[in-house]
Amino acid sequence: MPVTATKLNKENFISQVVRYGFFAEQIPECFSSAKLSNKLDEIMPFVSLKAKAKDATTSPTTLSTYKNDISRRVLSLPNPEAFLRVVKLIADNWSEIKAATDSSNSLSPITYIHTYREGDSEMLNSENVRESIRSKSDFIEGIKNCIIASLGYKYRLDVDVANCYNTIYTHSIAWAMCGKDDAKLYHRTKTPISLKGKYELADQLDTYVRYQKNNETNGIVVGPFTSRIISEVIMAELDRKLTEKGYHFRRYVDDFKFYFRTESQAQESLPIIEKVLNEYNLNLNTAKTEIHKYPFDVISQMKTAFEDALKKEGVFGVLNTAAQFQISGEKGAYKYALKMLKNCEIPIDDFDIIMPSLINVMLIDPKYGKYVIGYLKHNIKKLDKAKLSQIMNQELESSLKTELQQESLIFIQIIKELNLNLAANNLINLLKTGDDFSIIIALDIWKNRNRSVNRTPAEARRINAEIKSLATRLNGETMKGSRWLLLHEIAMHQLIDGSIMPLIATDPFFTELTRHNISFYKGIKKK
Repeated sequence: MPVTATKLNKENFISQVVRYGFFAEQIPECFSSAKLSNKLDEIMPFVSLKAKAKDATTSPTTLSTYKNDISRRVLSLPNPEAFLRVVKLIADNWSEIKAATDSSNSLSPITYIHTYREGDSEMLNSENVRESIRSKSDFIEGIKNCIIASLGYKYRLDVDVANCYNTIYTHSIAWAMCGKDDAKLYHRTKTPISLKGKYELADQLDTYVRYQKNNETNGIVVGPFTSRIISEVIMAELDRKLTEKGYHFRRYVDDFKFYFRTESQAQESLPIIEKVLNEYNLNLNTAKTEIHKYPFDVISQMKTAFEDALKKEGVFGVLNTAAQFQISGEKGAYKYALKMLKNCEIPIDDFDIIMPSLINVMLIDPKYGKYVIGYLKHNIKKLDKAKLSQIMNQELESSLKTELQQESLIFIQIIKELNLNLAANNLINLLKTGDDFSIIIALDIWKNRNRSVNRTPAEARRINAEIKSLATRLNGETMKGSRWLLLHEIAMHQLIDGSIMPLIATDPFFTELTRHNISFYKGIKKK
């Protein structure tokens, strides 16, 4: 039987990017675009590629997330109509867009070939896609590629673009697709005429990308996979510019690895590399600029080490081994460990030593929260829920006090998913200062699992008063504004009594979402 190969085309690109590329992987899995993906045939006809700024400019819902110990990264969830407009434009011009992202230097192409027993399929190269089909990571292949590239080179210069997505100048999309000088010339004179089609596509893409973020030219939204595509268009052009200058390198998203025969060559290249980046309004992250001497890349023996630790020392042994790898610089150690442990039992006698490890793993990188949640859910019947509730409420309280949004969201999500008790004070503070994702979960718990909230009669009155205060603060908000998700889910799940909610101006696109019962939040089901 011949092996079949399925290429990504307009239709399956739209399906994949809407289902897996709307919510960033850091957002809890109770938020999903699955319903939207299922209704694309009904919704896409309402997405116009002739929209004007006055009617199409929107603001994204945002979430402050962990980046490192001294700074945060703001993730954005764009207005779904604005997102679908970008998706539709890319899909209509898929072959041109994909060609613009092509680079032999890139270790992060926008698609990859997933091999099945019956054939191959081209998929979006997204973490969410890979996890949904249980496809293995390309991390090892990337290391092998770098090892091959290093042949004959004794030194490696590591260069990182500073705050990449937030500093991308949207007009540089046209520079990347047409050439900077040619794009500027065409913008002024509409010549050469041969550039017309390519320039107009790039200019339209620039426009619709801006409509996702208040029509701003500086920075693109961080989170949806469409932004990965935009960044790869620009980075692929930088690859071409740097290759023309004779540099030998590999790049993963915005991290470059340049190879040199001498250390002095590496040092002398920095001003030239920086100048190329500056031409596209990008800058070097000097804190991450380093020169390394061979050997640079090694393939970790984590899998073998974790298997041995599990046999000898059980669950704690795996977590302890992951800590050792983390200290030595293996950034993915905890993720690998948690995925390995997902079906393992937590020894009751080790609960007190395993829980600190699990909590702290989420604090050093909250995106691991979904793996911890899955692991705890697998063991929930054996765990002391009262003790677990106390721990999660303590961490939620601490995260709220220090205004750590992603961390607060993870802990309220754990409380929801594991059906734990929620402290009244935490619920009140979430309603007061929480991000919109957390507020949706908090309102859902109060409406549909009221008895799990530990409160006195006075605290219950304070909760209801805070809900009224929230409703008052939403007065004047629109579906084009940054609180679109909260407004939509309040309406879809009736999370606030209609008698106290302000009247929100009708939006034709969201009217269609409501008519087709499209929600982005999986709420608590009442028994």
